[in-house]
Formats: sequence, C-alpha cells, structure tokens
Amino acid sequence: MSGSTAILGFSLADPSHKTMARVKRERAASNLGLLIVLDDPDSVEEVVLWFQQATSLTLLSQSGDMMIGEEVRALLPRYFTVFFDEVKEIAPDLADILLAPVPRTGEKNLH
Repeated sequence: MSGSTAILGFSLADPSHKTMARVKRERAASNLGLLIVLDDPDSVEEVVLWFQQATSLTLLSQSGDMMIGEEVRALLPRYFTVFFDEVKEIAPDLADILLAPVPRTGEKNLH
C-alpha cells in the first residue's frame, strides 16, 4: 500500500544439520527454516526461525522481541504459501498448512 519495496528471504532447514535437528526435536516440528525481512523501515532486520507443528506455523525470534511491519506481516501468508509450493517435493506436508492473514489488533508484534 505504501509503495515501498522489501525483500523477504525464506529457507528450508536441512534436517541432518546438527543444530537444526536439535531444534526440530525440541519443538516437535515436522519442518523448519529461516525467514528474514530486509529493507522494510517498519521491520527489524533479523533472522527468524519458522517451524511447522502438525498444521500450524510458528515464528520465533532469537531476541524474543520480533518486529515485522504491518504491511509485510499482511503479505507473509501469501509468500509462505508460494515458498511451500516451491519446496513441496522435498517437504510435502507443508502443503497442508492453511495460512490466513491474522486480523489486525493494533499491535506490531507478530506471534
């Protein structure tokens, strides 16, 4: 809406990587990966862990104080869906996640 451009980066973690395997076990996750938002003045630029549990998706910040701007937050379901479609051959259960925009509550933290 503002006409600004932001960069969204998505990755799917390698489950054989020692740290990722540990996080996957600790979170009882089916899949996990990383998300980063760059060049958005309303978002803090930090790597965010995402993980899938059954049919839900959770985002977890390293600092515990994740800030993703409102406009970018509204786009995340669409772009996660596109990313999950692109990796469906190696992570087919990601296709089962139905992502919907979260109703606006006035706060800027994404939970």
